[in-house]
Amino acid sequence: MWEQFIARCKSKGTTATATLTQFIELYLDDIDNLDAIGGDNLDKRLDSKIKASVEEYLVTSNNSNPSPTNETILAICSRLDKLESQLKSESSNETGAIHNLADLSEKIEGITARMTQFTEAIIKIQNHLNNQQKRGNKSYNNNSSFIVHTPRMQPLSEEGLASRLGVSQETVREQRIKLHPPLFVAWCKGKDKSGMGWEFNENTGLYHPAS
Repeated sequence: MWEQFIARCKSKGTTATATLTQFIELYLDDIDNLDAIGGDNLDKRLDSKIKASVEEYLVTSNNSNPSPTNETILAICSRLDKLESQLKSESSNETGAIHNLADLSEKIEGITARMTQFTEAIIKIQNHLNNQQKRGNKSYNNNSSFIVHTPRMQPLSEEGLASRLGVSQETVREQRIKLHPPLFVAWCKGKDKSGMGWEFNENTGLYHPAS
């Protein structure tokens, strides 16, 4: 199944890494309805393994009070590699062929559900590290003699957003109409040099920075 997923990514002109990154970006934007997009056919065994691995990591991290260093990041990558290896191992033991389009759609939904679990694992770990960073920087922030205010991005017209993303106005309009609003935000983030998402406000007719 993993090989089929990689092959499908190639047929769509993308890579498995890019596809996984898109799922991660969507969840980092606090989109909670991706399960509905990916389908309800979840692999219960893989769900349990992923959640158990995440909880095990968080418990271990809390007991040892680690700092978000390169070693911590490498540990996260190692755990995700193990999860991926488990997925490959289970997939290699499966037999049978895709006989029709309905079977293909069902298998794609299953893969989407698995990718959802990976993103949930990454978000939990990232939130844990972010909380540690905030605690570590708290004393520094309290002793700062000045506060740096980040200027708020102003809404853009369709022409302005197209220029910022390096695409045509027609492309911006086409993607906004075709994609679900959260997916349009993710698409903008992939084009924006600063990695910022944008959403369309029908009341103003402008594109506002996504919160």
